[in-house]
Amino acid sequence: MAKTIEEIASELSVSTTTVSLALSGKARQYRISMATEERIKAYAEEHGYQINHTARSLRLQRTDTMALIVPRLSNHFFASLAEKLEIRCRDAGIQLFVSCCYDNPDTQLQLIQNFRQRNIDGLFVVPSNPQIPEKANRFFKHRMVLLDRDFGLRDFPVIITDNKNASISLTEKILANNAKAAGETEILFLAGNPDMPSIKARISGFETALKGKKIPEKNIRIVTVPRNGFNEGTEGMQAALAAKKAIPDILLTSSIPVFEGALHALKQQIGEVPATMMLATFDDHTMLDFLPNPVCSAKQDSDHMIRAAYDEMEKLIKNIHAPQTHIASLKIIARNMV
Repeated sequence: MAKTIEEIASELSVSTTTVSLALSGKARQYRISMATEERIKAYAEEHGYQINHTARSLRLQRTDTMALIVPRLSNHFFASLAEKLEIRCRDAGIQLFVSCCYDNPDTQLQLIQNFRQRNIDGLFVVPSNPQIPEKANRFFKHRMVLLDRDFGLRDFPVIITDNKNASISLTEKILANNAKAAGETEILFLAGNPDMPSIKARISGFETALKGKKIPEKNIRIVTVPRNGFNEGTEGMQAALAAKKAIPDILLTSSIPVFEGALHALKQQIGEVPATMMLATFDDHTMLDFLPNPVCSAKQDSDHMIRAAYDEMEKLIKNIHAPQTHIASLKIIARNMV
């Protein structure tokens, strides 16, 4: 069984500090003899070495652990965000715990309390409502970074994307490639979780881009569903088709899961996704490359978001409380269109 620093020190009759310095490569810096260093390393190599995290945490007043709470990992964007943040933390010697709250405020608050009981050093969270950050701050005392959703809380670092302008660009791109006359175009926007700031901004950008485009109001439909999930996308498309028999010429969705659900519903209802239908979605996935349709997506810069989020957390860990709002751009990716 691997030995702890305390066990190695006791069996070699040296101090725990000497063992720690020798195993961390700092023996020369603190004038520990080469013989002692070699004896400690040889013993550790023979028996194994195990960090006593509890003792270390008490000594350093930190656990080298952080947590991330996202709505769900079945959403490709949040899964990518979690993976990249885990890698960034691991490179810094920090263990990241990841949990899903399914946009349930009670579940999210319970997770926050659970992480506090484990004495994690900092929390990254996609807030499920505007009250969560203030409630969570009671536990973390300005050791929290908010991701993806901006509820206007300027006492916390916030990392978001420029959803409105991206929505304008995305809508303008698909309209510019629309082969039908404006008066004949049927356009459907399926939006999940419309109460969230990010989705509100996407709807607002969509509406802004349509102004003056001469598409009749009766031909523009915005159908909202409670969540950004596959099932909700299926149900939203089914409802849209039932309410108006015309198949949309342009389908825009608020996320990849909603997009997948909508295409599933089309296949169920009419047996196919019409090859002439123009498709657009927020977020990006390699599966879009295999669709024969004209497809446009808005890819979020998750790398930028993770860098900004980690930098803000580092400041908070150092007790530098100067929260900033970082706004990442989205890249419009067009497939099978000019």
